[in-house]
Amino acid sequence: MLSKGLLTKGCSAALLSGVCLGIGFHAAASDMPSTAPSVVPSLQTSDSIRIQLEPAAQLVVSSELAGRLQRVPFKEGQHFAKGEVIASIECDLYQAKYQQTLAQSELAQQKYQVAKRLNTLESNSVLEVGQASADFAKAKAEQRAADIMVKRCAIRAPFAGRVSERMVEPGEFVSEGTKLLNIYSTDAYDVEMIVPSRWVTALQIGQSFTVQLDETGQTYPAKVTRLGSVIDALSQSFKVFGEIQAHEGLVLMPGMSGSAQMTLTPQS
Repeated sequence: MLSKGLLTKGCSAALLSGVCLGIGFHAAASDMPSTAPSVVPSLQTSDSIRIQLEPAAQLVVSSELAGRLQRVPFKEGQHFAKGEVIASIECDLYQAKYQQTLAQSELAQQKYQVAKRLNTLESNSVLEVGQASADFAKAKAEQRAADIMVKRCAIRAPFAGRVSERMVEPGEFVSEGTKLLNIYSTDAYDVEMIVPSRWVTALQIGQSFTVQLDETGQTYPAKVTRLGSVIDALSQSFKVFGEIQAHEGLVLMPGMSGSAQMTLTPQS
């Protein structure tokens, strides 16, 4: 059997010739510094996340006047254009009040003009001219208020959209503040998703991504519009909002869900 000294010497000599395969080679290799290149993470990684569609704008339409409903032309699911009348209240009484204030305003204006002419002839006092001027201003204000009430008889759509719920029927008497319709815009749809907090440096406003919806099976282009301002400490996630722009022939509905695919580019 070879002694330990002879083995060490043999390995040392063999190392110089590059043929030693024994224990001494492994010890030397483990002590040598590694020259292998480190693994650099990819600058772009494709990820997907679950999403849900919400309307870009939605609101509850309420009556601004008390009266009997004359028309509610749109039912649940129907489309309407921007500026179209979506509800109206019988307006005869409000129109009569407007005509009354219009006549009072014209009369007050005439009295004011007469007062000014009399004042130039020194036939009345400055106080009387001031009173006539105040009466005229008051009558004009009442006329404007009555005109506003008449315009409130017809409720016009603030955007193009659809009716999601109708709570009243024509002929019903409603009071001020009564809820009439739930409507939402079809001009664009918000994409809401919850993403890992490690994405916070990789997402930017305006970044493009695609959305595949479960209900349609189709893919739609979208853009990031807002980033959440708070990271949830328990789930280590935050909200991100995107938008799908509507176009002719596009039929989407709030509540649809699917997956968003995006390419992340971490910032240094």
